[in-house]
Amino acid sequence: MAKSFNELIKNFSVIRNYVREFYVYGFKQREDFTTKSGRSYDNVRRRIESYLREYIEVEQQGNRKALRLFIDPNEITENPMFAVWQAKSFTKNDVFLHFVLMDIFSDGEDYSVNQLLARIDKDYLAHFRDGFIIEALTLRKKLAEYVDLDVLRRELRGREIHFSRVASVVLSDRALRAVQFFKEMAPLGVLGHYLLQQERGLDAVFRYKHYFVMHTLEDQVYLDLLVAIREARWVALTRFGQERELRFLPVKLLASAQSGRRYVVGKSKIGQFFAFHRLDQIEQVTLMEVTADIRMEKKHFDEVRKFMWSAGFDRRVVHSLCVTLAIDEMREAYMLERIRMEGRHGRLIRLTSKRFEYRIETYDLNGMKPFLRTFVGRIVALDSGDEAWERQFFSELADMYRLYFEEGTTVGDI
Repeated sequence: MAKSFNELIKNFSVIRNYVREFYVYGFKQREDFTTKSGRSYDNVRRRIESYLREYIEVEQQGNRKALRLFIDPNEITENPMFAVWQAKSFTKNDVFLHFVLMDIFSDGEDYSVNQLLARIDKDYLAHFRDGFIIEALTLRKKLAEYVDLDVLRRELRGREIHFSRVASVVLSDRALRAVQFFKEMAPLGVLGHYLLQQERGLDAVFRYKHYFVMHTLEDQVYLDLLVAIREARWVALTRFGQERELRFLPVKLLASAQSGRRYVVGKSKIGQFFAFHRLDQIEQVTLMEVTADIRMEKKHFDEVRKFMWSAGFDRRVVHSLCVTLAIDEMREAYMLERIRMEGRHGRLIRLTSKRFEYRIETYDLNGMKPFLRTFVGRIVALDSGDEAWERQFFSELADMYRLYFEEGTTVGDI
């Protein structure tokens, strides 16, 4: 008889990487995944299809099929990727002890390990005829796991340790609505999803315009980094596709309002400049030793942050950029308002009713390019103090111009 397929997983990072590939990069065939065997791909693909079946699209490419995940944020009120978190594998002992312990502790009393073993033998195992037993060591490990998860409370009574159930969270109607909103918009939203699973018949009342469903796949990484920052710890970062761990001191977690990506900023060595890492590229975070340098590094970053444009630094030098723009303040007031809204820490200075200067000091001239390109046709003059960057900027404009117009266009023609 063929072995039935198991939808559960032991290592979340494996399924997380495949879901990310299918969702971000689109149609993928079996041969596109070279890091694992074809059989591993088949197993993970079937799991994804079982978790997210209604969001799977299949495209026929020759005699092969390619899959992708398509999730339209405008059509959903809850992140469907929460389902991936509920697929962790477990043993027979795990599932047996979970329901038995929750049943025993439902009376609100506390018990020692020996008392629990006696209750399990008398009230539960006595009904089995296959010789199934629970050893004391197995029970102790499960109790310790539930204490770490704050499911159980541990207290010393004389010479014995007693365990009791931590009271369940009871949410008011207003709190339920707050959790319903923030589980979709705030970091670690999967925790809100777990809280609401005990509720029944809660209508979906929120819809979201800018909705990044991928964030929930990073929540464990996000939580581990928050713990490291709070406890002032170094971490070892394991990144997808790279075997070598990176020793890193996290200082701040940031989210891009432009792309939706989330980043951790910190240092690989004390004395070096700050570096960024995208959370979706981090496979695992391992907490390491405590450091006394975190307060100093946070203070340093607060100074650096004043000159940031995006998650990057351009040669670690603060550049002074001045852009003269042709804007009619009477007919194009919306352009001035847009610059004030999107220009971040830059300043808009009025020269005349039809001439304005935008001034900013920043590390990241390259990161500003997309913003500056939206003013092509209005840029009268541009001065960054970096001739090489200016030549590159105008050269890129010329390349773009040649895509739409005649060949032979030079930088001077723009």
